[in-house]
Amino acid sequence: MKSSFKLAVSYLISQRGKSLALITSISLAVMLIFTLNVIPETQSKVNIDEAYKNFSDYHVEYSNLSDDVINKLKGDKEVTEIHDVINLGNIVDKNGVSIDLNSYNKEFIDAYGYKIIKGTYPKNENEIVLEEKALKEMNLDSKLNEEIDFNVIKKYIDDKDENQIYSKAKKFKLVGIVQKPSGYYEGNEYYKVKGFTHFSNNQDIIPSEFLSHSGVIKLNTKTPSWSKLNKLTGKYGLNNMDFMLNIQLSNAIEDYDMTKNTKFSRNNKLIPMISAGLVIYNIFNIILIDMTNQIGVLRAIGMKKKNIRLMISIQSLIVLIMGLITGFGVGYVLSLLGINSVYDNYQSIYISKESIMEPLILAVIVVLVSSIFCIFKASKISPMEAIRSTNNNLKNQKERFYHKLIRKVFGLTGEMAYKNVWRNKSRTILSILSISLAGTLFISKMVAYNEDKDSSSSNSLAVMSMGDTDVILRHNKSNTNEFYANYDQNIIDDISMINNIKEVTPSMDISGYLKTDINRITDDIKPLVLGKGNESNLEMDISVKGYNKDFIQSLDKYIEDGSNIYDKEGKSNDLSGENYPNVLISNYFYSRQKSSNDAKALKEVKVGDIIEIKAPVNNNGNLEYKNVSVRVSGLLNKDYIVTQDGGMDSLFQVILNENDFRNMTNIKNYNKISIKLNNEKDEVANEELNKIVENSSFKEAESKYNYLNYFAKHSEKSKREVLISVILTLIISSINIICIIKTNIILRIKEISTLRAIGMSMTNIKGMIIKESIIYAIFSILVSSVVATLSHFKFVYMVNSTMSQGLGIDNKMAYTIPIYEILQFGVVTIIMCLLATYLSKNKLVKLSIVEGLRINE
Repeated sequence: MKSSFKLAVSYLISQRGKSLALITSISLAVMLIFTLNVIPETQSKVNIDEAYKNFSDYHVEYSNLSDDVINKLKGDKEVTEIHDVINLGNIVDKNGVSIDLNSYNKEFIDAYGYKIIKGTYPKNENEIVLEEKALKEMNLDSKLNEEIDFNVIKKYIDDKDENQIYSKAKKFKLVGIVQKPSGYYEGNEYYKVKGFTHFSNNQDIIPSEFLSHSGVIKLNTKTPSWSKLNKLTGKYGLNNMDFMLNIQLSNAIEDYDMTKNTKFSRNNKLIPMISAGLVIYNIFNIILIDMTNQIGVLRAIGMKKKNIRLMISIQSLIVLIMGLITGFGVGYVLSLLGINSVYDNYQSIYISKESIMEPLILAVIVVLVSSIFCIFKASKISPMEAIRSTNNNLKNQKERFYHKLIRKVFGLTGEMAYKNVWRNKSRTILSILSISLAGTLFISKMVAYNEDKDSSSSNSLAVMSMGDTDVILRHNKSNTNEFYANYDQNIIDDISMINNIKEVTPSMDISGYLKTDINRITDDIKPLVLGKGNESNLEMDISVKGYNKDFIQSLDKYIEDGSNIYDKEGKSNDLSGENYPNVLISNYFYSRQKSSNDAKALKEVKVGDIIEIKAPVNNNGNLEYKNVSVRVSGLLNKDYIVTQDGGMDSLFQVILNENDFRNMTNIKNYNKISIKLNNEKDEVANEELNKIVENSSFKEAESKYNYLNYFAKHSEKSKREVLISVILTLIISSINIICIIKTNIILRIKEISTLRAIGMSMTNIKGMIIKESIIYAIFSILVSSVVATLSHFKFVYMVNSTMSQGLGIDNKMAYTIPIYEILQFGVVTIIMCLLATYLSKNKLVKLSIVEGLRINE
C-alpha cells in the first residue's frame, strides 16, 4: 500500500502536465455543476423570502362565499386558520378604479400582509381605510378625512339564477391607509386593491341578502397545496375564481424544483461532465502508455497485479480529490460573485446537500468509469511485453483509395496527418466526441435562441391575437370597472400627436352574457359554464364590442358566412320588421384544454338568427343589466380568435357598430385603444404610450415591443447558461487535444527525427501537426453539425405540429440547416485546435535529430 502510494504520487509528479490536465478537467466540470446548482438555488431562496414578505404566508384566498360554506370551512380538519371579512361588493370612482370593499378586521389585515401606515380603523360605515396603491391610481393625495365619491357595485345571482347588478352612489371619508410592499404588485396579475369599512348588522351599504364572505385560509400543510385546494374546491362546489391558491407564494416555492429538473438544466450539467470523462479516459490511457515500460520493470522485480491496480486507483483518487477541492472552491467564489451581481444588496449564497452531492457523485462516477478500463488494461500487461513494448499505434496503415486523393489535394503532409490521426482510432473518436458534445449543445441551442429572438413574440398567442395592432391601451380588469373606465377624446388626441403613430382605433369592450340552455351549447364549453345556474336558463359569459366602421370593414377577411355590418348601422333586414341591431358573431374560442382555436360555444348559430344577450347599461346613473335582442349578420371564422385585436379574451363575441353599441349601453367614451405604429419596435413611441397610462386609474399598455423585450430577456438568461457550458466543455476538450498532440509527438519522436534526417523541413513537420489538429476540428464540426441539425429538425417538427393542431397554422417554421451557427462553432473549434497545437510545439521545436534517432521504441 505504502509503495503503491509513493509510486502513484511519483508518476503524477513526473507527469505534471497530464496530471494538471486531469485535475483541471474534473474541477471545471464540478465547478460548472456546483455553480449551476447554487446560483438558482440561492435565487430561489431569496425569492421565497421575498414572496413571504410580499404575499404573506396564507395558503388560500376566497371571496363571495356564503355563510353555509364558511361555517363548513371553519369546521373542516384541512383548515387550521381562517380570517374572514364580510364582502360588501366593489366601490368604483369616477375614472373606473374598482376597489374590493370589505368589513374591517385587524386579524385579516395582519394575515394578508398589510401594514397600516397612516390613520386609524373605521368607526362607522361612512368611514373607510384604503390601500395606498388605490389612492395613487386615483391620483389622490394621502390626506386623511377627505371625502371621496364612489359608486357601490355588487354583482349577484337572483332567485331565478340570473346575473344582476346592484349599484348606488355613496360617499366615504378616508380615515386610514394600508400598504403592501411594492414587490406585491410587480409581475402579479392577480392582485386586487382593497378598502375596509365598519360593518354592523344594521349596515346600509348594500342589501343584507347580497352580503357574502371573503378572507384567507391556512391549510394543514407547511406550504400552499394544489391537492388540498382541489379537494376543498370539489368538496364544497367552489370555483377557481372564488377560491384561489396563494399562487405567487406557491410559484416561488416550486420554482427551484421545476427549473432544476428540466431537460435543459440536466444537459447543461451532463455534457461538460461527459466531456470531462472522455478527456480523463484519454489522458489515463496516455499516462498508461508512458508507464508501460516502468510497469514491466516493476512486474519483473516482483510487483503483483493487484499492486499495479492499486497504484492506478490511488492516482485516480488523488486526481479526483484535488479536482473536487479545486472545483468546489472556484465554484463557491463564482457563485458568490454571480449572485451578488444580480442583487443590489450583499447576499450570502445558499448551499444545499444536493448542490454538493450531485457534482460529487457525478465526478466519482466519471473518474471511476474512466479509470477502471485503464486499471484492467494495466493488469493484463505481462512483464516481458511491457519491457520490450513498442508503440502499436505506430504500425503502418493499409493504403486506402482516398489516401491518394488526400495527398493530391493536401500534399504529402496532409496524407501523413490524416494517417497519424487515425493510428489510434479509439482515442481519436473519443476526442472528436468530446468536442462534438459542446458543438451539438451550442449549435442546437443557439439556432433555437436566434430564431426565438426573431419570431418568439410573433409566435406567442398573446401577440398573434393582437393582429395588425402594435399597442393596445386598456385597463387592468381586476382593478377597474369596464363600464366606468374610459379614454376620453383628449387622450386620443394626445396619442395621435406622438411621432411614428400610424393609426389610432378607439373601441368599446364590455362583458355580458348570452341567454341560452344546455341543449344549445357544445361539449367543449360545458365544463366552463355548467354549475353556474339553471341548465335550462344558462347565462354564458361573452364579450360585447363596439368598433368604428373602418375597423369592422377590416374584418371582411374573417367572415366565413353572411355579410359585414359596417354599412348596416341601425338597420335591420328581419322579416318581422323589428329593428334589431346587426352584429358579427365569433362562435369560436381558444380551448386551453384542447390547445386549439377550433372549439365552438354554440352547437349551431346561423345568419339571420335573433339571439338574446345581457349587457350592462346606464339607467339614470345606476348600473344594471338589460336583455337585448340582436340579429346575426355575419359569422367570423376561427382564425379571428388568434390573429385579430384581442380575439382570445372570451368564449363568445358579439361585435356591433359603435353607434349601435352606444345606443344599447349608454356608454359614451371608449375603454380600449388599438394603435398601429410605423415601426412596432420604436422604443420612443412605446415609452411615450407607457407614460400616458402610468399610475393613471389602472390603465395598461400591451404591446408587441414589450413582449419582444420580455422574450429576449427571458431567453438571454438561458443563453448565457448554455454559453458557459459550451465554453467550459470546449476548454475541457482543448485540454484533451493538447494532451493528444503532445503525446503523439512524444510517441513519434524517432519517426519525426527520421523525416527531418531525410530532408523534411521543420516547417513541413509543423504543417503536418497543424493539419492533424485541423482534422480533429473538421470531424468534430461534421459530427456536431449532423446531430444538431437533426435535433433542430425535430424541434421544427414539434413546433409545426403544435401550431397546426392548435391554431391551424401550417409550416410556421422552415426546415433549414443552421449554417450560421455551424460556422460560428467551426471557427471557434479550429482556433481552439490551432491553439492546442501552438501550446504543444515546445517539444517539437527543442527536438534534436540525433537525440530523436537514438530513442529506442
